[in-house]
Amino acid sequence: MKKAKIIGIVLTVLVLAGLIIFATAHKFEDSHLRVEGIRVKVGEYALLVDGCDKDSENVAYCKKTIEVNGEKEVLEFKFINFKENGFPKTLAATINGKEFYKKDNLNLEVNDSLEYQIFLNFKVMDDYIIFTLTDGTKGRNTTIYAIDTNGNIVLQEKEIDKNDMLIKDYVEFLTFKDNTFTVYATRVIDENKYNDKDICKAKSKDVVEAYYTYTLKNGKFTKKQTKAITAKEYIKTNEIDCSK
Repeated sequence: MKKAKIIGIVLTVLVLAGLIIFATAHKFEDSHLRVEGIRVKVGEYALLVDGCDKDSENVAYCKKTIEVNGEKEVLEFKFINFKENGFPKTLAATINGKEFYKKDNLNLEVNDSLEYQIFLNFKVMDDYIIFTLTDGTKGRNTTIYAIDTNGNIVLQEKEIDKNDMLIKDYVEFLTFKDNTFTVYATRVIDENKYNDKDICKAKSKDVVEAYYTYTLKNGKFTKKQTKAITAKEYIKTNEIDCSK
């Protein structure tokens, strides 16, 4: 099973069903791996990167080589600053040795999957590498990035539109076509809450979900809402009974 499918299961189960935590069934203590002289103790999917180079990954590290304009670029993702208890304080990501992402103050031993670092959807578009980062498995906590080969961030968006329109990351939320990509975003929480109330109390014309298409042209990304889903449409599609 591909890692992208695995994390899709994790997100779906945690957010939609809430019955089991997929990662728990795959958790172990690595009794052999040592980093910074400390025996590593993290969940198997605490660091998840799609498409790591063969034999270049473990529970704390991944190297991913990706070709951009005929040149091989090296991305590295690694847990660092390990505590004596075997858990890291920091996750750092670099391209060709230049840092483009860093998260400090990790508390994996307490928060577990809520702080898993999940990098997916890698795609080269002209001079840029597109990817998504999902910070934990609670849902609606994904950021889409575009970086150049020097580690410069040219696109970074978590809130896709105003009023809490975030990526709907527990479904298939990203598609690519030519020099564009489309993101599926939502204002709905737990499938039926909108603006802290039941979706049934929303105005019928309120836009609760939408698709946004990003176009790369002349080195810049532009964004346009290409499909809107109203509360009325959402309720009908999801067969929500508002008569109660």
